[in-house]
Amino acid sequence: MNRKANEQRVALVTGSGKGVGAGVVKVLCRNGFRCCINYNSNPQMAEKTLAAIEAEGGEAFIFQADVTNDAQLSAMVDAIIEKWGRLDILVNNAAMQPNFFIDEYDLPLLQRIWDINIGGYFHAVRKCLPHLRKSPMGRIVNISSIHGKRPTNFDAGYAMTKGAIRQFTRELALELTPDKIPVNTIDLGGCVIEFKTGNPRFAFNSPMETKNPDMQNPNRQVYPEEVGELVLYLCSEKASAINGAGIRIDRGLVLV
Repeated sequence: MNRKANEQRVALVTGSGKGVGAGVVKVLCRNGFRCCINYNSNPQMAEKTLAAIEAEGGEAFIFQADVTNDAQLSAMVDAIIEKWGRLDILVNNAAMQPNFFIDEYDLPLLQRIWDINIGGYFHAVRKCLPHLRKSPMGRIVNISSIHGKRPTNFDAGYAMTKGAIRQFTRELALELTPDKIPVNTIDLGGCVIEFKTGNPRFAFNSPMETKNPDMQNPNRQVYPEEVGELVLYLCSEKASAINGAGIRIDRGLVLV
């Protein structure tokens, strides 16, 4: 990837203090992008991510914002524009995954998941779009999940939001074609991260009742920086013809 071509480009990655988002900002900054590291509840992990970026000579800054809060989202985008004067890339990543069975859900929890997992994406696009339209190479990448493509036997609430992201991406891809802003989804399988926010049930070790022996994958999980490399490509000029796509990165999990 041409680092010099990216040196003026600016990216916002929501939920990037740790986990998948941290992997994305590390790769982007390593390749010349300047990034806003967004977190909501864990400043220590965000500081660790920033330190890793700066140790490699990258440029980033941290901003705390809840993606469900309109005023906080506006303040974050305003801070990016004040600091760097532009915004070229939006990576929607912040998400909540409670890993509940259907009879464990209540309406407030379901509403909260929708507010974060799809509402946060919707509002971030609205806030960033005026600036993305000014960019010579604007891009939107929405992080989704294979839960939105392949049914499992738990967490229907989460799966619903991930399916919605796929259709949201398709609609945006058509709507923003005149603006030359490709919009794509990454359908992510199991990923190696530090921990899940809120420490939800069976965050890493699923109980037997949620396992399907016909869907076991002997391969390793995906690493966050592998997701970052795919985001980097989708944000490049070479990927300008990819629009409205859902690209799966899961080590072939849905195939077995």
